[in-house]
Amino acid sequence: MDEQKWIERILAGDTQSFSCLVAKYEKMAYTIAFRILGNREEAEEAVQDAFVKMYRALSNFHFDSKFSTWFYRIVYRTALTASRQQRMFVNYEEAGSIDDLSNDEVESATDLLEREDRKEMIARTLRKLPADEALLLTLHYLEECSVEEICQITELSTSNVKVKLFRGRKRFYEVLQDKMKLDTADLL
Repeated sequence: MDEQKWIERILAGDTQSFSCLVAKYEKMAYTIAFRILGNREEAEEAVQDAFVKMYRALSNFHFDSKFSTWFYRIVYRTALTASRQQRMFVNYEEAGSIDDLSNDEVESATDLLEREDRKEMIARTLRKLPADEALLLTLHYLEECSVEEICQITELSTSNVKVKLFRGRKRFYEVLQDKMKLDTADLL
């Protein structure tokens, strides 16, 4: 079912359709909020607030832009507001536990670990970048938003988005290169 039908059904009172929108957009909404806030609990709260705001404003959405762009803009603004109110302290993301693998899972475990290692490497590298650059890289490369969509979400100019993407890519490469040098030196 497409978003327009979901929205029509939500406006008619169908809560199941709202659950579908939440399921589709919650992960990226959390990513945006986390990139801005840098704190898991604050990001989760901002995302919840953004979904409530989206629900209340849904009747005002007229498909002039992509729904995702409209919603991510709500998330972005909500997270910025929360950032201004956020207490100043550092939290570290909780590490996930590794479950024992059954015999059936042994063959795919290596592939899974490699994918997770890549994800973790990217996430670690993004955390070392300035928050605005990390957010723009996430939107552009992971969410595949166009520069125009990023401008709509962040209210930055096209040239500003392009410059920040360029700087972010350059800094991402430098951080990753430094990490690889350290890893190589540790091996030797």
